[in-house]
Amino acid sequence: MGFELCIFDLDGTLIDTRRDITSSANDMLSYFHLDKKGIKEVTGYIGDGIKKLVERCINGQNIEVEKAVSVFISVYSSRLVETTKAYPGIIKALDLLKGRFKAILTNKAYIFTKTITDTLDLTRYFQIIVGGDTLEKKKPFPDGIEYIINQTGIEKDMAIMIGDSKDDILTAKKAGIASVYVTYGFNGKNKLTGLNPDFVIDHPLELLNIC
Repeated sequence: MGFELCIFDLDGTLIDTRRDITSSANDMLSYFHLDKKGIKEVTGYIGDGIKKLVERCINGQNIEVEKAVSVFISVYSSRLVETTKAYPGIIKALDLLKGRFKAILTNKAYIFTKTITDTLDLTRYFQIIVGGDTLEKKKPFPDGIEYIINQTGIEKDMAIMIGDSKDDILTAKKAGIASVYVTYGFNGKNKLTGLNPDFVIDHPLELLNIC
């Protein structure tokens, strides 16, 4: 039967933002005269919003978190799509899923999300975009999925969440919808243990067999 509503995570699922986020994080760290971090380490900090990312980067240093967040936002705003791009196969998959209602549910700030999707010509594929600051609570709370479900009127058994992180799968479970874990994203197959998603895919085009 497939699914009528496909809800996508953004970073690590639709687009690869690792280099731009890492560069911005390191510029922020340099501002406070702290050592830079590698892309693998910073990637491990992504997924819970800007404040959490910054807190993990400064790692308990005697620095005002809000000031560090402000510096990061200022830097990242100027390089949102410096190297960021859609994963191979994403555009084709979205084209082939044109008969399905599609939404983005991300913990990235809405203004950053929309700027990136506009620049990469992705916005046209999605009827709803929910950012990390759109609602009071973000993933892993189910509020974003509930909001999208209410907006579309599509039944939960016809909805599926697609993402590369623990939070994406937990959010789907809490909301009572199916889930897809993508191994090509930030976390690979290493974070699959104990998650038990309904589906696992290694390439975006495999979504066509599910959705």
